[in-house]
Amino acid sequence: MPQRETVDSGEESFGDDNRDKEEEFLRPMDINATKDELIKALEHCQLALGRVLAENRGLRQSNSELQATSTSKRRRREKGDNQLGYEQHIGPLARRFLFTNETWVRTSDFRKDRPELFSNAEDRFANNNMYSRAVTAALFDSIPEKYHSLLDYTEYRHFAKDFIAELGNARSSMINSVRGVIASILSSAGHSVNNKILGSANADRSKDKVLLGLLRFPEDSKSKPFAPILFPQGKKRLEYIFTSQIVLEIHRVMVHGHISEATDHSIALAGTLARFLLSADKLWASKGAITEINWEDNYRTYRKLLTSNPDAPSIKNIFRTFNKHVFAGVPKTAGNTNEVDEDDDVEDEINAAMHRLAFGDFDDNRDESDGNREVLGDNSNVHIDVPVRDRQSIAGPSHLRQTQ
Repeated sequence: MPQRETVDSGEESFGDDNRDKEEEFLRPMDINATKDELIKALEHCQLALGRVLAENRGLRQSNSELQATSTSKRRRREKGDNQLGYEQHIGPLARRFLFTNETWVRTSDFRKDRPELFSNAEDRFANNNMYSRAVTAALFDSIPEKYHSLLDYTEYRHFAKDFIAELGNARSSMINSVRGVIASILSSAGHSVNNKILGSANADRSKDKVLLGLLRFPEDSKSKPFAPILFPQGKKRLEYIFTSQIVLEIHRVMVHGHISEATDHSIALAGTLARFLLSADKLWASKGAITEINWEDNYRTYRKLLTSNPDAPSIKNIFRTFNKHVFAGVPKTAGNTNEVDEDDDVEDEINAAMHRLAFGDFDDNRDESDGNREVLGDNSNVHIDVPVRDRQSIAGPSHLRQTQ
């Protein structure tokens, strides 16, 4: 058999490189070929195979070197050395952002500089641009400073797209974790529903009487944002909105291990998720494909209600209830909530205002013609008109703000 020879190039050579001579032995052999002819043909086949394998190894190595060089040059051109390797951190950053800041983010929220914020919490909900500015500020506050230059979407689109994709993955994981136990949560609250209907995203939930009873009051022809599922025993008592056993348990499962205190964002997210999981929609997009409910608008409506008057007794009581029942025994990242002030006049005013917001002519099936955010639609100017002392910033009550 032929012996391998080492050449100066460092590659392996398999004998004579006379390819024309080998070709006659690489053709199909005659059926009457002799033993010697078959042996010789086999030897040349081995030589040819060895040469091809050696050439293939060389080509693969050269290709890898070219790819590495190209990738290195591209990354150095797009971002500094201190920004390399963000890919391994972007997943955890997006997950934390979901539980502490915002549910949906768009590429238009990624800007070069952090915008100046506003002192009035309600300004956040004035229009799409104001809300987007608040999201941009949250991105700058939650993402490490060494990656801030990558937040400029006009220059570094890959970071925004990667972050949005990871945020979507985190949303899906969160929904699946709650969907897996939602039937048990409803059962513990006294509502018996087939686990197959709730446990599968593709199940038909549109006609289940138990679910419909949790999504609409008897006088409603369709589901509305402030549905029975948000209230204890499904009763319209506005001072207890969001504090039903179902929403509390969804919140507990949803944020487990991610935050240690309730925020306006986390409560609004839990309330929205409660409605979604019982609805006919299969995918949690900003607007439902089946119900046409604007879920993003629903979330913002809840959040506006919770942030507009942080000192109102009813609002304080909502946060206190969540912190007591969801985070009992969990070390706090900030001071605890204050006791609710006993002021019947203010309580009556806040309840009346909340009732106007919750049970007015709100329609969460509005069209989203341009694909952009709708900010509270016809309710964008709703104001809960009660005295507010030292109105807080968009981050919510100071004692509930998350450490970025």
